Amino acid sequence: MPVTTDFLSNKVQVRSNYGMVDGKETIKSKTYSNLKASASDDDIYAVAVALGDLQEPTMEEVIKIESTLLIPGV
Repeated sequence: MPVTTDFLSNKVQVRSNYGMVDGKETIKSKTYSNLKASASDDDIYAVAVALGDLQEPTMEEVIKIESTLLIPGV
């Protein structure tokens, strides 16, 4: 059975490492939604880096989250 897809949304998550807090490594993240479907990975990363530069501490990693609806064929 062929499956088709339908784009739902893109999000980007920027994670920052706050170091050791009470003996545990603390990583906090901020998620930004409503990215354009046509945005390239390079553009998303560039914006995430710019946002990360505004935060303390500095950004550690960038995660792109894609949501796609899978539609079974008939």
